[in-house]
Amino acid sequence: MKNDVTRDGATQSAVETAYRRIRHLILTGEMRSGDKLLENQLATTIGVSRTPVREALNRLNAEGLVVLERYRRGVVADFSLDDAVEIFRLRAILEGHAAGRAATRISDADLQRLRELEQVMEKQFEELGWNEHLEGFDQLNTEFHAVIAAAAESPRLEKILASSLELPAAIFNRYSEPVEVRTRRTHAQHREILAALKARNPEWAQAAMNAHLFSLLPSASGSLEHEDAGAD
Repeated sequence: MKNDVTRDGATQSAVETAYRRIRHLILTGEMRSGDKLLENQLATTIGVSRTPVREALNRLNAEGLVVLERYRRGVVADFSLDDAVEIFRLRAILEGHAAGRAATRISDADLQRLRELEQVMEKQFEELGWNEHLEGFDQLNTEFHAVIAAAAESPRLEKILASSLELPAAIFNRYSEPVEVRTRRTHAQHREILAALKARNPEWAQAAMNAHLFSLLPSASGSLEHEDAGAD
C-alpha cells in the first residue's frame, strides 16, 4: 500500500513537471501555433515517461492551449487575435464578478496570501527582469487570480475560470507598448485590487479587476509591433 502511494505521488509530480514545461514552451512562444506535440520527443526533453506527457497534454487541451487530433496526436492551438481578445473579454467580465463577490467574503488569511504573492512577483521582476521572471510570474499570478476566484465562493464560477477561460495575457505576443510598462502597470493594478478587497468594497473590486484585465488587451487599431510575452 505504501509503495502504491509513493508511486502515485511520483506519477503526479511527473505530470505536473510535464504540464508546466509544455505550458511554458507554448506561452513563451518557443512552441508556436500548429507545432506538433510528439509524446516521445517531449518525454525525452522533459525527462519523464510518455504517460505523464499524455496526461499533461489532456490538461492543456482542457485549457484550450493544445488541440488533440486523431489518434490523440497533439498540436499547439491556433488562436487568432480576434479569438484571444474575445476569450480575454469574457475572462475579464467573469473575474470582475468574482472579485466583487470576494470583497465581502475573502478571509484575512487570503488577503495576506495575495499580499505575499504580489510582493514576490514584484521582487522577481525587479531582480530578474520581465523575460527571466516570466515562468515564475505565470505560476504566482495564476495563484493570485485563483485565490480571488476561490474567495468568491462560487464553485461553478471558479471551475470555469480554472479551465477554458484561463488564458494568460502571455498568449498575446504583439503589443504596441513596452513589456516593462505593461508589467509595472499590472503590479500597480494588483495592488489596487488588493486595496479594494481589503476595504470590502465589491463595486471597487469589480471595477479594479475589470480595468486590470481589459487594459491588457492589444490595441484595436491594428498598429501592433512584435514583442515577446507579457503579464496578466
